[in-house]
Amino acid sequence: MKKKLLIIFAFTLMGYLIIPSGYTKTSASQDVLAAFKGNNCVECHSRLMNPLKLTSRYGEWHISTHKDKGVSCDKCHGGDPSMKDEKKAHTGILPTSNPQSKMNPKNLPETCTTCHQQIVAAFVGSKHYQSLKATGLGPSCSTCHQHMVTQVVYSGEDAAKLCASCHDSANSSLPKRPEIADQADEAMQAIRRASLIVVWTNRLLEEAHNKKVDVAKAEQEMKVVQGLFIEAKASFHAYNLDAVRKKADEAHQRGTKIKDELRAKLYPNQ
Repeated sequence: MKKKLLIIFAFTLMGYLIIPSGYTKTSASQDVLAAFKGNNCVECHSRLMNPLKLTSRYGEWHISTHKDKGVSCDKCHGGDPSMKDEKKAHTGILPTSNPQSKMNPKNLPETCTTCHQQIVAAFVGSKHYQSLKATGLGPSCSTCHQHMVTQVVYSGEDAAKLCASCHDSANSSLPKRPEIADQADEAMQAIRRASLIVVWTNRLLEEAHNKKVDVAKAEQEMKVVQGLFIEAKASFHAYNLDAVRKKADEAHQRGTKIKDELRAKLYPNQ
């Protein structure tokens, strides 16, 4: 029975990792765009059939966390969603290559900080951002999170490849430092491991609530774990990889202890 439950959990967790982050179940009677009624950017782009690139970009937004959180096109790209006239609606939208564009790599931190203050604060304190600001060379938000944030660097291998493209590449002007890619790999693995424990433990807490089991102490302890996990992710954006390992490993250790105690409490005979 124990083995069967572990298999079920593994497949459930896999589903959460594979399904795009913005995917949510919606009632058949509910229009998924109801929250954007009157926003002409969304209403127009949702009906477009061509060009391919533009309609694909809309599709990325449609399955994104941004859409689920009510963040419409104009919040990041600019423009006037109250205007039905195409030219007027696009007022203020500039090509990404334009230094004044909200989506220019140098300006992305300012654009993203509206919602992601802690993460951006960590990033702008990094050497990478100082290089980006001074020379235009260096990673910005979309380097790892890509357009619409429908894809995020999540595996250690992907993080290592990104770091190696500058720090361990024959095509880079920087001196070779392969250890940076190795450290990024381990740091991302530590974050991922902590993330899995946080997901697992939160599922157990939900089950405890459903069974009317008192888990107040565990919930308080999980707040600490969640805090450590958030700090670990912020440290990665500051490229402080030692701090990432320290905070992520502590979150994993504490979370595992809570998880094991909850399992013993919920399944005493297994």
